Parts: sequence; structure tokens; C-alpha cells
Amino acid sequence: MGDRLVQAGTALTGFAGVALVVYGGYRVRSGAGTMEELLALAFLAVAIVAGYRSMAVHTGPRINAVGNTALFLAAAAAYGSGVNFDIGPVATAGQALFAIAVVYFLIRLD
Repeated sequence: MGDRLVQAGTALTGFAGVALVVYGGYRVRSGAGTMEELLALAFLAVAIVAGYRSMAVHTGPRINAVGNTALFLAAAAAYGSGVNFDIGPVATAGQALFAIAVVYFLIRLD
């Protein structure tokens, strides 16, 4: 039963991530959004999927999973805030946090 719940959660978070990116692409195509907003939504999508995978699947020590999830969410929040409020250094910090979170996630894979 536990494996099915993990698979269902993975499918749900994957769908949410794809929906965010498709929505961002639609906004860019219709002229209502920018490429930076699309990238921010893509960061958020990766944060959702990788955060869930980190918490549900790759939980060696639970504190590492929580830390990795927090890194992804902080990166998405910083980049999105930097784009929305037009603060370049905050967006850059979000990109750096995102890179750190991805490397940490890849290192933790078994």
C-alpha cells in the first residue's frame, strides 16, 4: 500500500509541475507573461516534484529531506519574488539556491 501511495503522490506532483509549466507557457504565448515568469514557474514545478520525491522516497535521515525541500522552496520563492518585484539580485540568489538544491538532490540519490 505504501508504494502505491508514493506512486500516486509522484503522479500528482508531476501533474502539478507540468500544469504550472504549461500555464506559464500559455501566458507567454498569449503575451500576458514573460519568459522570466515561465522560468519562475518552472522552478516552482521542480521544487514541488523534487521536494515530494525527497520527502517520500529519498528519506535517509529525515532532516536531510526537509533541508532539501526547504532549499527548493526557498529558491522558487526567491526567484519568483525577484522576477515579480524586478529585483535582479534576489532573482540571482534564487537561481543560485536552485542550483545548490539540485546538486544536493542529485548527491542524495542512491
